[in-house]
Amino acid sequence: MLLEAITTVKYKRMNTILSGQSLVDMLREHCDQAKERIWIASPYIGTFKDVQKIIGGNWMRSHIDFRVLTDVESGFIRCDTYAQFKESPNTEIRSLLSLHAKIYLIDDWCLLTSANLTGMAFSARHEVGQVVSGLEQVVKLFDQWWRKAQAVSSVPKSPSKTITDKEDSNKYKVLYKLPKYTSGASDQFLKKCDQFKEFASLYESITGRNQQMVRDGFTLYEEVDYFFNFLYHDHPDMPSKGYNKVVRSLTSREVKQEIRRYFKIMSYEPGSGMWRLERRDRIQEILPFEIQSPKKKEIREVLDCLHCLHSYGWNKPNILAENDPRTIAKAWNRLIQAPSINSQLIEEVIGEIKYFGRSSACELIAWYYPEKYPMINRNSESGMRFFGYTI
Repeated sequence: MLLEAITTVKYKRMNTILSGQSLVDMLREHCDQAKERIWIASPYIGTFKDVQKIIGGNWMRSHIDFRVLTDVESGFIRCDTYAQFKESPNTEIRSLLSLHAKIYLIDDWCLLTSANLTGMAFSARHEVGQVVSGLEQVVKLFDQWWRKAQAVSSVPKSPSKTITDKEDSNKYKVLYKLPKYTSGASDQFLKKCDQFKEFASLYESITGRNQQMVRDGFTLYEEVDYFFNFLYHDHPDMPSKGYNKVVRSLTSREVKQEIRRYFKIMSYEPGSGMWRLERRDRIQEILPFEIQSPKKKEIREVLDCLHCLHSYGWNKPNILAENDPRTIAKAWNRLIQAPSINSQLIEEVIGEIKYFGRSSACELIAWYYPEKYPMINRNSESGMRFFGYTI
């Protein structure tokens, strides 16, 4: 009788009962902090908008083992959610007929609950969950079911109206608030950085790097950016240029073969890329600015270092003419001095500087932190797709 009024009750065995607002808040908190694993078993999986609020977006990071066990025959996974999940290469979805259990395994934390992964369950129903201490047993059980389940290659466009009304209707009375989810762009940016770093590691292991570039002072990420630029602009056939949206289908063996092939023909003469390192060094010398009296000459120097502004040359004079130097200096300082950089911060910064776009911001970050942040631009994204990465 008192269960609905109790949000957290601790038992002698240190198991915890969650219900009401604490159920979804605690689940979201653990998903946001996940380091290695997010495994979910739920026969019903709702709209992507609701799913994002319940589990956040950390699942899309490449270092997270993200598994979804559902039932596409007796239950459902919403088509939009399925499509978004499948865009991340670290995601695997399997279907187990007659699945009824709801399990949320995040690293070494486990929630067994009555709540499906739907907005209705977590915001409009009186659900209950138990945080269990016997993690090994649950992992073993999940793994057994996972091996029995079948890989999901497609889902119906929409579940039956009867099932939808029962489990995922949009017309329900809200009892509890789903957490806000505003970091989608941030998660996407970090996902791209993770994928670039994964490729860079593979590139280094296969090629051993261009030793002349190493001697000249290129970081690994700068060399990979040079490699992508070669494929997009400098190779006679410009092989990656046709992959602005389409992802090339390659086996892991073919990926390695293609990296070796193009690495061997990538030309680089001693000192020929020094202009890149000079831009990097100059940006690091100028930034951060003295906010009270930033020099317009130094702002122009930074803009001259951004390669993307050579392609869109009309933006450079507009940036200088339409913005107060102190506004630019403050925004750039905020960008490079942040404890961690994500797309949400990038969007805020480019919103403060007229005519200063996302490509310019990402390039500025990469020049300033050449060992920490890769160059995220059209060249690198097309290069990743050319080698089969969904980005």
